[in-house]
Amino acid sequence: MDNQVEEIKSKINIVDIINRYVALKKRGHNHIACCPFHGEKTPSFTVSEELQIYKCFGCGVSGDVFSFLENFEKISFREALEELAPLAGVTLTKSVAFTKEELVKKTLLSINEQVAKFYNYILLSHPLGKPALDYVLNRGITLKTLKEFNIGFSPQNPQFLVNFLTKKGFKTNDLIASGTFGVSQYNHRLYDRFQDRLVFPLSNFRGQILGFSGRILPSSKNQNLAKYINSPETEIYHKSNNLFGLHLSKEAVKNQNSVIITEGEFDMISPYQAGIKNIVAIKGTAFTEDQLHLLRRFTDTLILALDSDFAGSNAARKSIELADSLDFDIKVLVLGDKYKDPDEAIKADLEFFKKQLDKAIPIWDFIINSQLKINDPNTIKGKKEILSIVLPFLIKIKNSVIRSDYFKKLADEIGSSQEAVFEESKKYDNTTKTNITFPITPKTDDQAPDPSKTVKFEELLLKLIIGARNPVKLAQKLKKYLETIKDRRFIPIIQQLLSIDTFEPKDFQSNLPSENQAIFQSIFLEVTNNPIDSHTRLLEVQKTIDQIDSIHIKDKLNLLNQQIAKLEEQENEVELEAVEKEYNQLVHQLGKIQTKRN
Repeated sequence: MDNQVEEIKSKINIVDIINRYVALKKRGHNHIACCPFHGEKTPSFTVSEELQIYKCFGCGVSGDVFSFLENFEKISFREALEELAPLAGVTLTKSVAFTKEELVKKTLLSINEQVAKFYNYILLSHPLGKPALDYVLNRGITLKTLKEFNIGFSPQNPQFLVNFLTKKGFKTNDLIASGTFGVSQYNHRLYDRFQDRLVFPLSNFRGQILGFSGRILPSSKNQNLAKYINSPETEIYHKSNNLFGLHLSKEAVKNQNSVIITEGEFDMISPYQAGIKNIVAIKGTAFTEDQLHLLRRFTDTLILALDSDFAGSNAARKSIELADSLDFDIKVLVLGDKYKDPDEAIKADLEFFKKQLDKAIPIWDFIINSQLKINDPNTIKGKKEILSIVLPFLIKIKNSVIRSDYFKKLADEIGSSQEAVFEESKKYDNTTKTNITFPITPKTDDQAPDPSKTVKFEELLLKLIIGARNPVKLAQKLKKYLETIKDRRFIPIIQQLLSIDTFEPKDFQSNLPSENQAIFQSIFLEVTNNPIDSHTRLLEVQKTIDQIDSIHIKDKLNLLNQQIAKLEEQENEVELEAVEKEYNQLVHQLGKIQTKRN
């Protein structure tokens, strides 16, 4: 198996794989992007084609193509192996054993796939689905879209689907675990939770069906039931981290670096069908932390197309605070009083929707404007209402400059001073800023154990040499420091540089002891991200050597000073003369270095 892992690595390019998920840009020898594992505005996520690795200099996460898929897609090593093998043209001769959890997941995914096919068949090809098909076609949804989203219909027959799956060989306990079936209290038989409903498969961003959402038809006799229901929480479906349609829209979201957030399925489907592809539905009016983490992998811009009064809820306020803490640029698509939701707007006036999309305004402007629209800022009551709604949002803005700007805007709009608004805001600042944590590897590998100046200059010198066109030749300047080097992690790297004739990064890395590979990778990625010309490099090398030599000389002078003091006490003139001679020689050397630097 290890041989096949290496074969896969040798036949695929990590840049091509990661670029499927993250928009990489070429910089120097490497490719960079904003890290998909933590929120940032300045790219620090680096992918090396030469070493076939990635590393984020912001949060410290790093690894190879397998670990990237494991971290990004939240899958096991075995699943990553099975996903990459076909791309590399490798047939796996020996599969990795399934864990118990993986077997459960595999079974539930298989059930859901069959359920979706069944529902879709009923909707598109069976007489029982005709009323539902007429309904969606009348709403302007095409057959092509119904197939693309795998939308279906569950007939009003509690046993129809159960019998279908039982014949397929699925066990009762597994059907119950899938969440699609309940158990009757009267006869203890399984029944389909979604019967007599239009059914939308709920997929993860990889396209695997995790659960379902069902909607009662307007023509249904069961109007006393909940209009919408979702699958309950299962081993594979968790409502808090699901985004409807992301498996279809993720490429557009990544390429356009923005995502339109809608509430329900039709609000997402109608714009998507009309050609507006960078869109998802959160199935509610507030997004969760998990949903935001997922979206942050693909974009840093949210365009909210939610109910116009969404800002009035505590859940929405929490959502916006979370999004801001993750450095999202948050905007609002304003439909005004003309249309109640994106689905209605798209059907009535596509060009209007596109125009409003282009004019999407910052979330903080929308919050202020929406309150000014419904409250009179010239009255005491109006001012109080505006402040009570707007300030809880503004006080949570992460960036202090932007926060100050909006305090000023709010003060101007209600005819008050910025100082007074700021003072009033203190009433709402009664919670600690949300701290977001990320499921990533902590940055520990390459933290230097010795923070002294010497270590910093040693690392700088090593970086300058590794980044050179011919690091082997330049490495000869390191030979004299092997005995005195403070950071012992650098020694194997220097020794290997001194022992080779040609420098090939990937081979060099693989020949290092495993405990030294991470520090080499970090240095190599950093220096190849920021190339400098040969002349500047040589000057910097000499300046750094002078700095290291100066520190060594000063350390030695301190020791000699102590030795001289002892010899003077002992009145040992012979040894004192020799030590003073050495001291003066070192002072002379230090003077020459300092003169050269000046």
